[in-house]
Amino acid sequence: MKLTHDGSRYLIAGHRGDAGFAAVLKWQLSGGRARWPQAIEDAPRPPPPARVEGDALRATWIGHATVLIQTAGLNILTDPFLSARASPLQWTGPRRVRAPAFEAQGLPPIDIILLSHNHYDHMDLPALRAISRHHKPHVVTPLGNAAYIGRAKTGFAITELGWG
Repeated sequence: MKLTHDGSRYLIAGHRGDAGFAAVLKWQLSGGRARWPQAIEDAPRPPPPARVEGDALRATWIGHATVLIQTAGLNILTDPFLSARASPLQWTGPRRVRAPAFEAQGLPPIDIILLSHNHYDHMDLPALRAISRHHKPHVVTPLGNAAYIGRAKTGFAITELGWG
């Protein structure tokens, strides 16, 4: 794929790239686009080890942006999203297609949670509550998120970091 820039936009060789609203509407209604699956089933996975010591590093994808990083005896969880929907209400909103590889109780002891931002699919408050029932990690998050996490009644120690 060859990518060029004409001074105002990027162009991909062989692609028009300037389709208007009518072309997008035709694409949407013509049935030519791929259908999003209702669900994707994964084979069960063995649980990750309780700890990874020394210089070894292990990363286990839990789902979406949730990754368990294990190194130097620490277990770090990124952007926990374990709920069925990315929404403040679990009866409406975008439904996840692939279940998380592990639920909160199936995770090894979590020491640190890193939150990148406060969208529902990255800072899932029901997931944080479930994690708090099994683990008491320290949460590192951008400024302004401690109030949201506090409302979830997790009891976590929280560090908010700003730019730099």
